[in-house]
Amino acid sequence: MDKINLYVLDTRKFTFSELLSMSKIDEADIMFLSKYRVIDVKKEKLISYYFKKKYIGDYYHNEFGKPLSKNINFNISNSKGVVVLATSKEHDIGIDVEILRPKDEDLVKYATNDEEYSYIKNEVDFLSIWTSKEALVKCIGTGIRSKLKEIPALPLNGKKEYNGVTYYRKTFRHNDFIISITINSDKEFEYNLIMEDFKND
Repeated sequence: MDKINLYVLDTRKFTFSELLSMSKIDEADIMFLSKYRVIDVKKEKLISYYFKKKYIGDYYHNEFGKPLSKNINFNISNSKGVVVLATSKEHDIGIDVEILRPKDEDLVKYATNDEEYSYIKNEVDFLSIWTSKEALVKCIGTGIRSKLKEIPALPLNGKKEYNGVTYYRKTFRHNDFIISITINSDKEFEYNLIMEDFKND
């Protein structure tokens, strides 16, 4: 059974200066961060660099912009201050995280098909659907190239065939955010949630 590591850091607990000091990223990445004006975005980008430096090493991007490594399968996501890195030794992987917030009924109608719309009763349900769609297309590595309604979100947990390929997915809530994971496999996987605290750096 594939074992997925999920490295999670909540940047809301730290100032940008604290994150910069603890993450120890290099000067080139620090210079690149200067182009971001919104402090929360800068913090998320900083931790994205930090995670990739610590857990991935060298990586490149495919033609659709998905970061890839020759050493390990990985994917990264962020939302309103929470950054999550997922790694898998065996399979292509997609990850999406969303902070809980009120659902937008117009967005719900735009993004969901009839089955998914009927499933949604609250913001947790909607963000579970949303992250499930995102994790699937991020696993594929092409980004959203179809209408959102056509990207299947259900079942949130279990096997799903899409465009002739079978995927396995899991969606869960942790604190005030929702995480969805999809791997390119028809086999169940385990995940290990690791809350980053900089104590071992």
